[in-house]
Amino acid sequence: MVVSSSEKGKTKLQVIPQGLLVEVKSKVQRYKKLRRSRRQLGEVHKSMLEVMDKMEVMRREEIRSGGKH
Repeated sequence: MVVSSSEKGKTKLQVIPQGLLVEVKSKVQRYKKLRRSRRQLGEVHKSMLEVMDKMEVMRREEIRSGGKH
């Protein structure tokens, strides 16, 4: 098995010895899951900021008096 990684903008290939395949595959899967989770967290954070911005705009709107719209 060969694993590629990027270091300082350059792709590095590394041959994994047969005895370490199970461990490396497990770590690669954990890394991929971490990257997906991080991306999802970024999306949630962006959505939260959008909602908070809308709340701030609403908070600053003038309240009409007299019950008329």
